[in-house]
Amino acid sequence: MKKLLIAAAIFVSATTAFAGGKGGTEVAIASYGGLGATFAVGIPLNIKFLASNGLTTYGELEVGLGVDDGVNAGAELAGGILVNVGQGLSVYGSLGPAIGIDAGFGLGAEIGFNIDINSGSIFIEGGTHPGTDYVAVGMRL
Repeated sequence: MKKLLIAAAIFVSATTAFAGGKGGTEVAIASYGGLGATFAVGIPLNIKFLASNGLTTYGELEVGLGVDDGVNAGAELAGGILVNVGQGLSVYGSLGPAIGIDAGFGLGAEIGFNIDINSGSIFIEGGTHPGTDYVAVGMRL
């Protein structure tokens, strides 16, 4: 089951959507149980009563990998909300079921902010997958 989730995340990451509530796929360097990386792709969700209040909703599939004394890996399928706080700045958060390579199934979450630059964004986020917490800095393409 773990291999299937990781393979699905890698496959979906080749497409573009709404990772972190913004357009594109995200790639980041992360402190994922050591030196690591996170990769995510999103699915736009249109929840009208939230959108009418200025909130963007999205689904996201995220994979994290890291190396320290061993290999850490996890994946998360979450729903999230993005809030624009100023020109070129937004904050987001998501929550959903997740899996960790050694920890099994549990809850995953993330919170972060985007800084828009031209057609992409720089983002900084903190989150958790079962068995591993992380902080990531990356680009949304």
